[in-house]
Amino acid sequence: MAVSNLEELLGLLSRRELLQIAREGRDLGYFRPTYPLSHYDAHALRRFLRRHIERLARLPSVQQFLNRYTKTGKERPSTSTPSSLPPLAKLLQQLFPGVYGMERERELLVEWVYLPLAAPKEAQRYGVSLSPTLLVEGSPGNGKSYLVRQFSQASGFYHRIIHTPALATKWYGETERRLRMLIHAAFKEVPAILIFEEIDALFPDREQNLEWLNGPTQQFLLLLDEIKEKPGIAVIGITNRAQKLDPALLRPGRFDKRIHVTPPDYIERLLLLSRYAHTMPFSKDVSWEKWAEITAGYSRAEILFILREAGFRAFLRHYQEGTPQVIREEDLYASIRFGWGGQET
Repeated sequence: MAVSNLEELLGLLSRRELLQIAREGRDLGYFRPTYPLSHYDAHALRRFLRRHIERLARLPSVQQFLNRYTKTGKERPSTSTPSSLPPLAKLLQQLFPGVYGMERERELLVEWVYLPLAAPKEAQRYGVSLSPTLLVEGSPGNGKSYLVRQFSQASGFYHRIIHTPALATKWYGETERRLRMLIHAAFKEVPAILIFEEIDALFPDREQNLEWLNGPTQQFLLLLDEIKEKPGIAVIGITNRAQKLDPALLRPGRFDKRIHVTPPDYIERLLLLSRYAHTMPFSKDVSWEKWAEITAGYSRAEILFILREAGFRAFLRHYQEGTPQVIREEDLYASIRFGWGGQET
């Protein structure tokens, strides 16, 4: 299969070939790895190289691989991915519009959820579950819900986003009935993705809960077992407090896998700042490399707030002076200084 761009090329290369590219770029000073390259597996190498995709075209090794794949149509063995599906690099572009960074998390969603639903015959051949279940966890503000929502909407499958706390009622048995209706409706729409937001709100640890409030958790456990028997439905739970969930939900056979969404690293912060700022009238003097350093430890939500708050300050100047304004570095500093509540910190 001939490739048309660097993204597709990275999806086809082996770890040894990716390591060759990374070492050449490092030796030429194009980028600086955080850790020794020998510590990176193939997934981590692809993630690292995609961050520097614009510089890769200058490397002789990349040109060599591009020529080889373009001229000979060489490709990786077809046993790893069904031949009818696009390569991983193209899927990452298609399934996550507007998502910057989170490379590893995106790859896991494709591998664990999308591929089994999109190629069930091939997945069944290898014993892969056709009803994948996973828990997406992490601290608030790091884009868990946004990541999963964009993925489900772009997947082309039937999807339902369920605000789990809204299922609860004061009527005995009504919450359980609503759960059953949701799951049984999804059986008619396979392949389907069900997303439970704030899943810990309705299915807490039964040992820490009042006995008469444990019905929804017990019903959900039974429904997960039923889902596993009827392939074609993926269940994704999203939570900030995985430790509050009932332990029975976290065992294999219920939620099989877990994705931990971490705060953005330097490259992801730089990507967030530069991409979102591109749509706003920021001064050309602003150094996004410096601001990626300043915002170390910030969540994705906090970084976006800083940009919006800086834009708001420029908007007020426009209102007061009656002329278009640029967003200055002083506006960014003020966004941090006055914090999220408008009070000076």
